[in-house]
Amino acid sequence: MMELTAGEAMTLIDRVGHSKGDDFTANPVFPEGRMDVCVVRRLTEGWGCSFETIYLVWKRLDGSVGHEELASGRPTNDYITVESVEVVEDGDIFVKFMSTDTPRVIESRRVTITGDCVRVSKEAPSSYTERAKLAMKEVVKNHLHDHSLYQPTAVKELVIDEEREIAVFILFEQIDTDRCSESGDGWLGDQFRYSVWKMDGDCESVRLYEDHAYIRPRSKDSHTGTRGRDCSLKNLRLEGDVIKVMHLKGDRVEEQELEELTFNL
Repeated sequence: MMELTAGEAMTLIDRVGHSKGDDFTANPVFPEGRMDVCVVRRLTEGWGCSFETIYLVWKRLDGSVGHEELASGRPTNDYITVESVEVVEDGDIFVKFMSTDTPRVIESRRVTITGDCVRVSKEAPSSYTERAKLAMKEVVKNHLHDHSLYQPTAVKELVIDEEREIAVFILFEQIDTDRCSESGDGWLGDQFRYSVWKMDGDCESVRLYEDHAYIRPRSKDSHTGTRGRDCSLKNLRLEGDVIKVMHLKGDRVEEQELEELTFNL
């Protein structure tokens, strides 16, 4: 077994890891009893993005150092924490990590090292809750919008019934803006979209409802006398076979009032 030093691992990831100018490579995590392999977390920041990536680093038999990306928060500007790095009974290495943005998802990778051959495989989620959260992450990835002034697409609220294997969630997106800068309000402002989604078992997520509207971030428009309309959804609940959520009724944010929406499973 060739020994890998922390310095070697960090130097490699500093060189090959994602970089935006203001980056940081954390100290490696070695599994107990092994000094030839480790896991390294790297923070990448700059140019309007911030995310973390998890790398596997190992020492080859000839003394060179290899690496492989295990997970990255790059698509959704997500942060990832390393929960554990352990050697399991068959000698494989089990890496567990968690994304910190909603929904918080725990994922695992199994690493098998035989000589210079390194094989990484995904471990199946241990519960319906984790399967549902992974599916929500995919919905987020499929609804990303690349614009420097846009707020990031995100799951705002979620409810998961583990026993019945049913999940519902609220997805937030920004889909337009007529503002030219962070400090400006524009003519209409920002257009946001909120939607309610349902998952039944492992079936594909289905959108049940959506609403979108423009709203100015600070000031009222001088012609209309309003900032616009707030289309946000909140207080998501699953009561029996009924999905309930609160929205704001009305066309002017200054006069809108809460109202409940219901959907049958």
